[in-house]
Amino acid sequence: MTKIPYIEWNPINSVHVEILDAQHRKLFDIVNDLIDEFEMGDPKLLPIIRDLIDYLAVHFHEEHKVMLESNYPGFLNHSQEHQKFTAKVEEFLKKYQEDDAALGLEMIVFMKEWVFNHTTRLDIKYGEHLQTISDKAAVT
Repeated sequence: MTKIPYIEWNPINSVHVEILDAQHRKLFDIVNDLIDEFEMGDPKLLPIIRDLIDYLAVHFHEEHKVMLESNYPGFLNHSQEHQKFTAKVEEFLKKYQEDDAALGLEMIVFMKEWVFNHTTRLDIKYGEHLQTISDKAAVT
């Protein structure tokens, strides 16, 4: 079996809000737990996936709050990406619960890539927005 590489949060990907950075680190940990569980050969993925979905609901809410409070111009597009991801994970979960066990690898790879790419590409944009606001406030 091919080893699925872990994802690793890097401080360069900070969004400059500690609670959100901590949540991103936790999301990376949950995805890595999924990889571990899958590679053990007898995956019990459902509890971890449910944890991920529950944690993402909390995280998305926190992100939305920060983006709205800072008048982040990309909020709508960002929020739509969260909705698409949630719908895709729910679709995976439904199929997986219908005993489509072959879906496990596809699901894990999708989640890993989405969490990594979303936090290191899209979330960085609102982090830059927040930093700009902070820099402007420090000047005035």
